[in-house]
Amino acid sequence: MKKRTKGIVAVVSGIILATTLVACGFHHKTPEEKADYVVEKITKKLELTPAQVTQLEQLKSQLLTTRQTFADKKEKARNTIDSLLSQPTLDQQRTMALVKEHTDEVNQTAPTIIASLAGFYDSLTPEQQTQLREKLEEYRDHFHRPHH
Repeated sequence: MKKRTKGIVAVVSGIILATTLVACGFHHKTPEEKADYVVEKITKKLELTPAQVTQLEQLKSQLLTTRQTFADKKEKARNTIDSLLSQPTLDQQRTMALVKEHTDEVNQTAPTIIASLAGFYDSLTPEQQTQLREKLEEYRDHFHRPHH
């Protein structure tokens, strides 16, 4: 896998994880309220310094901005897909153009999100990084295990 592809996968995974963390159990709150709650929990659990909180706030802000950008475009994309699927044959070129457009948007957004994530992660002590990794692993084990 190319380095750039790995980066994109990491960013998308990070966005999904952050969005899931923000969305869990908070159906009646705004995305901003959810994000504030998550920042507060992380701040307490990792005992962040004021500088680390600033880095986390920057990451939160970037994720919220990106979320809103993609949410604004979601309805347009959905309408385009519906239009494409209402035809007797699928317009493969237009479908590919839609995928390329979305991929380009992710590629444009990824460096900023990665920089914000790196700024926060790199500000953590080795102990905090270990604690964060353990909490993420617990989260994945709890919410992403197969349901039988």
